[in-house]
Amino acid sequence: MNRWTIVAVGALSAFVSASTATAQGACCMFGGQCLPAADVAECNGLGGVFLDGEDCANDPCSVGACCDGPDCGQADAFSCVAAGRTFAGAGTSCLDDPCDSGVGACCFADGTCMDIGPDDCATQGGTWLGAGTNCGQGVCTLGACCTINGCMNLAQYQCTTPDETFVPGGDCAVNPCNDCPPGSLFAQQRDEPDDFIAGTSESSANLRRWENFTGVAGSIESVTWWGLDLDHIGGNNFQECDEIDLTFTINFHQDAGGVPGVLVCSYKAVATRTPTGILYEGAELHEYSATLNTPCVLVDGWISIVGLGDPECWFLWMSAGFGGESYCDNCIPPQQSFDLALCLVGSVGGVFGACCDDLAGTCTENVEITDCVGGSLRFAANRLCADLDPVCGTILGACCFSGAACALETDDDCTILGGSWLGALTICSSCPCVVACPPAGTPEGEPTCFPNYVDTFNGGCTAQVAAYSSISLGKTVCGESGIYEVPGDVQPDFDWYEITLDKPLTQLSWSVDAEFPAQIWIFDAADGCDDLISITTTGGNPCDPLSVQWPLAAGTYWLVVAPIAFADDAACGAAYTALALDECPEDLDGDGFVGINDFLALLAAWGMVGVPADFDGGGVGINDFLQLLAAWGPC
Repeated sequence: MNRWTIVAVGALSAFVSASTATAQGACCMFGGQCLPAADVAECNGLGGVFLDGEDCANDPCSVGACCDGPDCGQADAFSCVAAGRTFAGAGTSCLDDPCDSGVGACCFADGTCMDIGPDDCATQGGTWLGAGTNCGQGVCTLGACCTINGCMNLAQYQCTTPDETFVPGGDCAVNPCNDCPPGSLFAQQRDEPDDFIAGTSESSANLRRWENFTGVAGSIESVTWWGLDLDHIGGNNFQECDEIDLTFTINFHQDAGGVPGVLVCSYKAVATRTPTGILYEGAELHEYSATLNTPCVLVDGWISIVGLGDPECWFLWMSAGFGGESYCDNCIPPQQSFDLALCLVGSVGGVFGACCDDLAGTCTENVEITDCVGGSLRFAANRLCADLDPVCGTILGACCFSGAACALETDDDCTILGGSWLGALTICSSCPCVVACPPAGTPEGEPTCFPNYVDTFNGGCTAQVAAYSSISLGKTVCGESGIYEVPGDVQPDFDWYEITLDKPLTQLSWSVDAEFPAQIWIFDAADGCDDLISITTTGGNPCDPLSVQWPLAAGTYWLVVAPIAFADDAACGAAYTALALDECPEDLDGDGFVGINDFLALLAAWGMVGVPADFDGGGVGINDFLQLLAAWGPC
C-alpha cells in the first residue's frame, strides 16, 4: 500500500532573521529549501524536518540516498524523512550501498532482471543499478522513453531525467508519446511526474473542477483526460485505490468573464480507462476517454469533469502546466493557477450559424464555425442574428467591486451598480483586490512601511525589539502591510497582535482578508520568542478569505499576519482587515457545552456591561438570555 502526505509549509521561516535564534541544525522544507533552526520543535513549527548539526551552507537538504530498511532510493531530505524513511545524506548514492543491503537490481538487454550483487551481475553481463534497488520496482522493464525531442526505446532505468517520461511496453514505432488522439480540436498535455498537481474532482468530495478552452472550430464528439484514483484516508493523506464505477459528469459552460457561466451541454458518461504505467509519487496515471452521445458546439468556454463512482475512491485530475487558470468549486481560492490535462476531439468545421462581431456591432448568418473564431467574434450554432442573447454589439467587460467581487456588465450598467469597469472584453480575473475597512473597524495605527523601515510598532518576534498591538475579541482591525527593501534583501512587515484570554475558548477563530498574498498564524506566547510555538497557520492569495480556528486554554497568544510573496500587490500600504472571534461566546465556563452553569453565570451578571455574558454590548439582559438559550448544547 502506498501512502502520501501533502504538507502545507508556512512562510514565517523565510522572513525570520538569523539573529532571532541560534541555529543548531538545518530545517529541510518541501522542495529542498534549507532554513537554520535551533531544534526539532522550531523546525516542526515551520513544517520541515530537522537535521541536527547540519549547516544550510553545505546544502544538506538536497537529493541523496533514502533508505527504507534495506531498500534504497534517491530523494531530497524532506521527501525522505516525511515518508518515514532514513536519509543517508545529501549527495550520497545507492551505488555506495548506504542501506547495507548488498544486493540490487541487475538488468539485462532483454528486459529481464535479477536481484544480485554487483560482482555476480558483471559476470552475467548485466547492468547493476545499485544497492537497495530491486526488480519489483520495474526498473529493467523495456518501453518507450518520451522526451521533448521525441521518443527512444529504452529500459526504465535509462529514462529518468526530469524532461523524460517512461511508457512501459511502449514502442516508438507507434508514437506512444503523443498523448492527444488525432482529430483533437483542443489539447493540453499532462504534466510530468517530477512536477505536477493532481486536483480532486469528485462528487462525493463536493469538489468540482473546470478547465477553460478557446478556438474550438468544430463539433466536440469525445473527450480524453488524465488523472489518478486515490482513496482519501483523512487529512491530506491518500492511498491508491481501484475505481470500479467509471461514471463521470461532463459539462460544457459558456465563459462568464474568466469563470464558468451558463451551462451549454451536459452528459453523464461511462469512461474507458487505460492504465499508462507511469507513476506519479507511486500512483499510476490513467488515461480516460468518453464519447459524447451528441456533439457539443462551443468555440470558447469551460469543461467540467467530475467523478460519480465509489465515494471512497476519488478522481484527481492531472495538471497541464503552471501559470494558467482552472476553476474549482468549493476550493479556496476557486481560481486555480494551473491548467488541467485534456483533449477535445471532433470534426473541424461543418457547423453553421450566426457570427457576431460585438466590437463592430455587425452580425452575419449562415457562417461556418471556422470563420467565426477569435477576437471579439461570437458564434451561435444553428441560430439567426435576431436570436442572439445578448444582442450583437453588446460590449461586456469586467465590472469590479470591493473584495474582488465581479460581474460582466456594460460600461453604463457597471456605473449604475457602483463598480469599476475595466473595459471591453476584459475578464473578472483581471479585477484588482480591494479590501475596505468597515465603518466599525479600528485602524491598526502603524506607519506605512518604506525602504529600510525599522518596525518598532508591532513587529513581534520578527523585529529587533519585540512589540505587539493589542486586539479584542469581536473588534475588526484595519491594517496595512507590505514588503520593503533593506540592504541586500527584502523584508515583509509582520504585524503581531496580542490577546489574553481569561477563560478557555472552545474555538477561537483568527480571520484575515488582505490585498496581498498573506499568511496568518496563532502562536502560544507562554514561552516568549525564544521557544516560539506555532499552533496553527494558513495562507492564500489576495482577497482569499483566510481563517484558522483552534481551542485555546486561558492565557496569552499572538495572532500574526504577513505577506508571503514578493509581488506588486504586496507593496507597502496594502490593506487588510483582521478579526478574532470566540466561536461559542455563550460557553461562559469554557467546557465546550452551553448549559446550566453558563445560565447561572449569566444570571449572576444580570445588568452588567462589558462582561463576558454581555453578548450584545448593551448590558446583560433578556436578549443575551435568549441568545444563550438558542445556543444550548454542545458548541
